[in-house]
Amino acid sequence: MRIPLGILAAAFAAAALAQDIPRNPDGTIQFRHALDNGPLELEFRPQQAITDAVRSFHRTGENPYRGDQVATQAGRSLWAQWCVSCHMPDGTGRIGPSLVDDQYAYPRVRSDIGLFEVIYGGAAGAMQAFGRRMDQDQILKIMAYIDRLREQRGGAR
Repeated sequence: MRIPLGILAAAFAAAALAQDIPRNPDGTIQFRHALDNGPLELEFRPQQAITDAVRSFHRTGENPYRGDQVATQAGRSLWAQWCVSCHMPDGTGRIGPSLVDDQYAYPRVRSDIGLFEVIYGGAAGAMQAFGRRMDQDQILKIMAYIDRLREQRGGAR
């Protein structure tokens, strides 16, 4: 069986990226703050429930809710509550940057890990740390909704 060269190259690129992800001693991803690249502590809300989706994300760095209609719908509600005022209903941006085009204030947001880091830990300007206001599971659902907005606008991830 022959594997197309493009698929093989993509697999090698993904493996190389996976090796560049900093990890904690327990094998989970070591999240970094967008502003100083220092370790991002995930203990803003110690009472939160850590769901299976969050555990999976901490291991893989991939949002398990991507494409999940129920989670995306929940993310849409959270988006309306927390994100619309700065990023607009369609994600094109007002005070905050567009999240649906290929222009990035923080290039790390092209990945699920980077997007989570910015939402959870905050960034420059008005982007506050939402890890103080919502559970990690809710952030993953917002990320699923952002993916949906990007698909609708034809933006790349």
